[in-house]
Amino acid sequence: MLYFQLTARAARVVIVATAFSATSATVRAESSGPADAELAGPVRRAAIVHAAVARNASVKAAEQKAHAVALSAQTEGRLPPPEVMGQVWQVPFSKPYALNSQMIMVGVHQSFPAPGSLGAREAARGQSARAEAAMAGDRTRQIVRDAEHAFADYVEATGKHRLHRNHLEVARHVLEIAQARHGAGGPLTDVTQAEVEMARVEADVITDATLVRSGRARLNALLARDPNAELGPPVEGEPELPSWNTQTLVAKARETRPELRAATAEREARRLDARAADREATWPSFKVGAFYFAPTDATPQHGYGFDAAVTLPWLWGAADRKSAAEDAYAVAASTNAGAAHIPIDAEVVTAESNAQSAGYRLQVMRDRVLPASKRALDVARDGYESGRTDQLTILAASRAVVDVEHDIVMARASLDHALADLDGAVGLSVPLAPIGPYVAPHGDDHAR
Repeated sequence: MLYFQLTARAARVVIVATAFSATSATVRAESSGPADAELAGPVRRAAIVHAAVARNASVKAAEQKAHAVALSAQTEGRLPPPEVMGQVWQVPFSKPYALNSQMIMVGVHQSFPAPGSLGAREAARGQSARAEAAMAGDRTRQIVRDAEHAFADYVEATGKHRLHRNHLEVARHVLEIAQARHGAGGPLTDVTQAEVEMARVEADVITDATLVRSGRARLNALLARDPNAELGPPVEGEPELPSWNTQTLVAKARETRPELRAATAEREARRLDARAADREATWPSFKVGAFYFAPTDATPQHGYGFDAAVTLPWLWGAADRKSAAEDAYAVAASTNAGAAHIPIDAEVVTAESNAQSAGYRLQVMRDRVLPASKRALDVARDGYESGRTDQLTILAASRAVVDVEHDIVMARASLDHALADLDGAVGLSVPLAPIGPYVAPHGDDHAR
């Protein structure tokens, strides 16, 4: 007996590829964000984030993958391809070329899976496509978070560089005074101490300049640009805190985070897979065929025939075990979907707390500590220039101002990083408002 089978797999691949190409041709071209000429000037966080998302090809790749999964889901609800078969029986060995001596048959077989299983499988893969689409959105969220963190580092390095350059001018002025006093008979130790202080500040300036270049190169890399491309200084803006309270932030995260939508879709996909497996374990699948018999020497007339077959999933086989396995997967997916919000809630609360802490520290350092340290420096400078105080006093006062300004830059960086984490935790750009006066939580007496 000779037997051959022809499936429609090749035809299906061509149809899917054609449909994908037609869909891709209609997709609107995305903007690449701000032009390079615009990035050469002062840059804001929003412009950097927009450009990072628009220029990152992985976002488009994730969307294309989700589209491919959606297309493949459509094939799950289709019947298996028909089988074209041909048979030649009882050809004598003595005349192997006499194919028409006994029986020649050609026909078509078609299989029919268990009722309801195809629809359940298609719906399950549709839910998997939804999960894939949700995770494509998560890729965008990660790119935004990385860009915001990189911009915060760029702001921090630029701020440190600026304050150390300002302190370098102060140290240079102190050195000039010490040299003048030494020329009038003052101690040489004042000159040497001033020179040491100036050398320390120059080292800080060089280090900060290196960090600025590193931060610029990192941002350029995230923007798919040459690391050495020109990038303007960052526009910091006034520090702000989230205008939403903790409860609103958590609620928005549960509405927005793609992982939650993906977990829900995965739960539904597993439930539908379990339904399909149950149908396959409960109901038989069928196969029917129709045949044409060509005239031969043994049967000189035309003829036809048909056959039918049915599976018996209740006797033996793996159908019941597959059904039990799919049920267990469905239970696990349901449990996971119910707990998916827990790490997200913790992420939101942690980022919001860090932002509040950094914001109010920044406010106190900038509005109270810095003015006091600058007044102390002014007094020390006047006293040193008039000869009423020694150089150690003015150097200590100058260093105190630098330390406070450094703490302010670090607090601002901590705030920016916390806001970047909060945007990532919530899954969207959280609205901000100016920092108001600090109010201790009710019952938190030791925080007052």
